[in-house]
Amino acid sequence: MGQIGLLALRGLAGGTLVVIFALIGEAVSPKAFSGLFSAAPSVAIASLTIIVATEGPAAAQQASTGMVVGGLAMIGCCILAAATIPHIHSLKGSVAAWAGWLAADLGLYWAVFIGAH
Repeated sequence: MGQIGLLALRGLAGGTLVVIFALIGEAVSPKAFSGLFSAAPSVAIASLTIIVATEGPAAAQQASTGMVVGGLAMIGCCILAAATIPHIHSLKGSVAAWAGWLAADLGLYWAVFIGAH
């Protein structure tokens, strides 16, 4: 299967899982939990399933490690945004949060994928 076919398969699988997770999100209560069942988990599951099927478990392990690194950096971004936006307003706070995410993501990427070797 070519790159276009894999991309189409990922889109179809991700879209299907987004719909399933959205239905779960509609069924849970309180609605604050519906975000837990939104696009990111379903796309991650679809991507990892396709990676396992086409490239093997080792590639999926590396991809899932990258997802965890990105998730940890996003947590830092959210904390930084919550702390800075009320004090320095939305544009500067958002830029600071994105800069913090970039620094955390690159640092974690280096520590996990490059520095460990």
